[in-house]
Amino acid sequence: MQPKCATAVQAAAKASGRPVLTKAQLQAVEDGLSKKMREMGRTRQDWQTLTADQRLGEAGKAVMADIQAQAARKLENAQRQIMKQAGTESRVLALQDELKGTQHHDGTRAEAFKRDMVLTGHMHSAEKKIAMGELTKTIEAAGDRTGTGLGQRFLMLAFDAENRAMTADIVREIFKGATGHSGNQIAKEAAKAWLDTIEKLRTRFNAAGGDVGKLDYGYTPQPHDTAKVRKAGVDGWVEKTLPLLDRTRYLREDGARMADDEVRALLKSAYETLKSEGLNKQEPGAFKGTGARANRGGDSRQIHFADGEAWLSYMQDFGRGSLYESMMSHVGAMTRDIVLVERYGPDANATARVQMDTALMADGKDVSTGAIRPQTYWDMITGKVGAPVDETLANTMQMVRSLQTAAKLGSAIVSSVTDLGTLAMTAGYNKLPYWQLLKDIGSQAIGDTRDFMASHGMIAESVASSMNRWSGDNIANNWSGRVANSVMRLSFLNAWTDGLRQGFTMTMNAGIARLAKNDWVKLNEFDRSRLTRAGITEDDWKVLNSIAPAQFKGRELMTPQAIKTSGHAEADTLAAKVFGFIHDESEFAVVNPDMAARAVTTMGGLQAGTPGGEFARTIMQFKSFPIAMMTRHWSRMLEGDHGADGAPMVANRLRYSMALMATTMALGAVVTQVKQVMAGKDPIDMKKGRFWAKAIAQGGGFGIAGDLFLIDPASSGTDSATTAIKNLAGPTVGTAAELVLKNITENIWQAAEGKDTHWEAELASWAKSNTPGQSLWWAKPMIEHGFMNALNENLSPGYLSKVQARAAKEWNQQYWWAPKDATPQRAPNFEKAFGQ
Repeated sequence: MQPKCATAVQAAAKASGRPVLTKAQLQAVEDGLSKKMREMGRTRQDWQTLTADQRLGEAGKAVMADIQAQAARKLENAQRQIMKQAGTESRVLALQDELKGTQHHDGTRAEAFKRDMVLTGHMHSAEKKIAMGELTKTIEAAGDRTGTGLGQRFLMLAFDAENRAMTADIVREIFKGATGHSGNQIAKEAAKAWLDTIEKLRTRFNAAGGDVGKLDYGYTPQPHDTAKVRKAGVDGWVEKTLPLLDRTRYLREDGARMADDEVRALLKSAYETLKSEGLNKQEPGAFKGTGARANRGGDSRQIHFADGEAWLSYMQDFGRGSLYESMMSHVGAMTRDIVLVERYGPDANATARVQMDTALMADGKDVSTGAIRPQTYWDMITGKVGAPVDETLANTMQMVRSLQTAAKLGSAIVSSVTDLGTLAMTAGYNKLPYWQLLKDIGSQAIGDTRDFMASHGMIAESVASSMNRWSGDNIANNWSGRVANSVMRLSFLNAWTDGLRQGFTMTMNAGIARLAKNDWVKLNEFDRSRLTRAGITEDDWKVLNSIAPAQFKGRELMTPQAIKTSGHAEADTLAAKVFGFIHDESEFAVVNPDMAARAVTTMGGLQAGTPGGEFARTIMQFKSFPIAMMTRHWSRMLEGDHGADGAPMVANRLRYSMALMATTMALGAVVTQVKQVMAGKDPIDMKKGRFWAKAIAQGGGFGIAGDLFLIDPASSGTDSATTAIKNLAGPTVGTAAELVLKNITENIWQAAEGKDTHWEAELASWAKSNTPGQSLWWAKPMIEHGFMNALNENLSPGYLSKVQARAAKEWNQQYWWAPKDATPQRAPNFEKAFGQ
């Protein structure tokens, strides 16, 4: 800063009562003036006609106005923070009182704050799905096959490939504000849905204390791939990026456009930020910035592409993931920040620290230690746990886990029959009509029902997954993730899970609509208790009493959209509470990991992309369901305040546990027998006690304990050992152990004893079992009887006889479709199931 200017600024500061400004503060003032002059040079047509002093004066006035606005916002946010901290304190105290009434909770402040964070997580899940419901047109466009050939259609169906022409048109439309200039009506509607949705979210975030500006061209996330940027080198990256920029945005202070060398200097600075992962550490579209969460997103964008074509060109060279993944990540980040700021204040971290310090003093014990501490929950709801520290490590290990998913879960739909048990249990718990639930599940196959639910914020996971939006702890958006996702879809597991969960959601929406016709005092004690635990207060209920439910085919449904469009001041928050409650119950019905289960599977919230975090995720793979069975249904059983009206807790616990065990064991028996028949064997004699131990483990009612302790000791030693390792250390380690123990060590000892080893066939079988897609339930018989069994016999003569002899020895089973036969020789003998 020139001495004359510095003197003037110091005089102005002194006149306003401020202390003498430091050199750094003077530099900040100069940078602010320079930035403002460049901005005004772009927005004011007369800028270049002004003298240097006039430009400085105009910029000074604008900067002063900005400073005053920021000061006002800072004061407003300080007031908001006080109110939100008080609101959090009130909620936590109420939850603590509620938890003290349940015997399996310790009733501490730490436990109450953890419960408050769980409810916050529910609200975020609800807000994200509601926002995705508003992106229905975008989602539909992602899977649209208009203009594609037969090969591209196959790739889109089987491997989630993009319709590149449609994606390009959507990007073009976004940059031009969805004007329809591309001539593609589908792309125009998709772009408009995107722009409208993110503008609503931006406005709502700012209303809660945020400060996110609006670009005067359509916003599109910029997910940079750090590895590609580094590989290009600073000069290579700069030279490829420079021609793609909108040069009208890179101006000098006098409004003249910067020369190429000046823009190169700016890009080199941006390169260093990207190279160091200063931007890339955040998920695509996440708000940037530090400090208070309300300040996230306040940083200005530095890279402005000229148009959609330029964006597409850059992403081809230096982007990561797909357009749709970055969109969904952006929506996830925005809705997360909205919920956190609205619930905990502009400085949400400060509120969390206050609660943790208060818990330490109130409970008299350190809450910063332990496997599942409050900090773990906070790191999960703020997204820290899922944000990779080292993306290369995270992506490599995610690829390994995705391949295990693709290889091992092709027949998971058979095991998912046991979902019917937890579905019935949860329907009964919520007093929902079973027959109506079955009708609602069946109605999910009807297009207008799916469209209604999606447009009302009750979007199905499989619909959203068509946008390749898998990220974080889910299947990654890379080639291995696409293969795994394709296997899940081709196995019909997605359709099964979504049908059950969406059907339950619809039935419970109708149940809430019926319940909301009653005043709070007229609800029974159990209903009031479960609503309170879901964060729905008596005041919230009074609002729900006044809301007209949505109408669909003669039924009333309390949908998120019905609440949001009611006009009530707190409609957005109430919609998130109610749908968060319904969504969480749907994940009891068709078990999905809750926050407690995720805390366990990440070993206390170890961050992705760290050695510990990736180790935890790898050994805990496939353990989410049995752990969630314990954190959800076992916890619900221990609550004991449900079931028969007026019954003592012990009776309700016994009733719930007996129902849970009976349903899961019975369905586990069905699944066990179905698996035997699918393997070409006759059913197992159910008179054998071992069968029921197998059924209990299959049903999942005992959670992870069943996986760990109900291993059949009659199996051969190496099989028991490798099964135990898989159950304890996950499929990746288990697969390696199987190779070493069964395929190498066991064969070495057998050879030393002069026995036939069959190592060639066993190695081929091991390779097959780790091949993506081979476990698909409808493809597996064709693969095995078509060529795999014959290959094994050719490699190791007598191998198939050994397999059949083993089945006869262990379970006295015969094959209705012998491994050596290409086609079955008879039908299964179902009488064998009854010992005949």
